[in-house]
Amino acid sequence: MNIRDYVGKRCLLKINKGYNSQVEEFRIIEVSPSGNWVKLLSNYSGQKFWKSIQDVSFVELLQQFEDKPAKNC
Repeated sequence: MNIRDYVGKRCLLKINKGYNSQVEEFRIIEVSPSGNWVKLLSNYSGQKFWKSIQDVSFVELLQQFEDKPAKNC
C-alpha cells in the first residue's frame, strides 16, 4: 500500500494508541517527503495532526460524495 495514493481521500484507519486502538474515519491530508509521517484530519473532532506511518494501519477506503448531487428528474 502506498499511503500517497490516499491523499485527499476519506479512509477508515486504525491508529495505534497503546492498548486503546480504534478504527476511525480520517481524511489523509499530506504525507511527509520521507514517507514516514502522515497528516490526518479527524472526521470526529476536526483536529489535524501528524502521526508516524508506523502507528497508522489502513482499513478501508470510503466512498467520496459529490458536493452537489445531480438531480435525476
